[in-house]
Amino acid sequence: MKQKGFTLIELLIAISIFIVVIAIVLKSYSLILKSQLQQGNIAKTNIEEGIGLEILRKDIEMAGFGLPWDMNGISYIEAVNDSSYTPDPSTFNDAPLNPPRVFVISNDGNGSANNSDVLVIKSSVASLSNVTKRWGYISNDGASIQYNPLSPYTANSGYFVVFDTERRLEKMNYQPSSITPPSFVDDLEEGSIYFAFGISTNNPRMPFNRVDYYLKKPGTGFPDRCCPTTYELYRATINQSDGRRNPQPILDCVKDFQVVFGLDNNEDGTIDSWSSTLPNSASNVRNRLKQVRVFILYQEGNKDINYSFSGRIILGDNDTGTIKSFIPSGDEIHYRWKVMRVVVYPLNLKPQQR
Repeated sequence: MKQKGFTLIELLIAISIFIVVIAIVLKSYSLILKSQLQQGNIAKTNIEEGIGLEILRKDIEMAGFGLPWDMNGISYIEAVNDSSYTPDPSTFNDAPLNPPRVFVISNDGNGSANNSDVLVIKSSVASLSNVTKRWGYISNDGASIQYNPLSPYTANSGYFVVFDTERRLEKMNYQPSSITPPSFVDDLEEGSIYFAFGISTNNPRMPFNRVDYYLKKPGTGFPDRCCPTTYELYRATINQSDGRRNPQPILDCVKDFQVVFGLDNNEDGTIDSWSSTLPNSASNVRNRLKQVRVFILYQEGNKDINYSFSGRIILGDNDTGTIKSFIPSGDEIHYRWKVMRVVVYPLNLKPQQR
């Protein structure tokens, strides 16, 4: 019986079809894998966004907590000069004798990072520790003068700031663990009180804590996935020991950081203007500031050469108007850009009307 095999031409055709099919499958697999990686990086960005924004939101909400309104002639030291930052951290100081402002802003002042904003927040809880989680009051119950904790953290170690019911500073380094009451309460009448807020484990240089938000590109460790024209959003506390920043990145691949304030200039309880600047005095900031809105322009996911963005991205909303705009150029068009909006009512200023 005669057997018939495949001719060379038939084999070549079969192999060619097989190669084409494999190429199509590999191409499809590559696109699916690339899409999964892109979605994975977008999910990672969203997780980072949620964590970073919650930290920022909490700092703004708690701004002014445990802050003295009258320094009572007591001097203090704040951030030291540091030319490695633009603007210098010391430009946000209220020291040595002025009452601290709850917020201080440098509008478009960060010339080394796309002329973004720098936001400074002051409160006793801007730097969280076992000490700053504690607050209470000093009272005379008729039998003794003592510190009475109000927070669930009742240990008495550390240094506290103390002021009267009018927020007049009495002492900025009170230690509740001390057996002898400080001199300012020696004549405390029965039923009278002073408020005490935990500040630091070390003898504090300032009667509050401070945190600075700004954009900066680190010298090393900048993520490869980030567009080269982006930065890290940093949250930096001011060390009570030496007055220097203690920076921690909280969000990668940020292009711009803008802050705007809802102000009640006639102090009738409602917002009548939106501004990228604040009043100069601490009392006017407390009385007029009603709401803070933060706009963060950042990169979502990785670079995608098959994606091209065209158009303009607006930072702002219907209330604030356009604060700033961004038109991607060059390689920037191959990144997906997103604007996050954070709306916060500070809880520790003049009573707010929402």
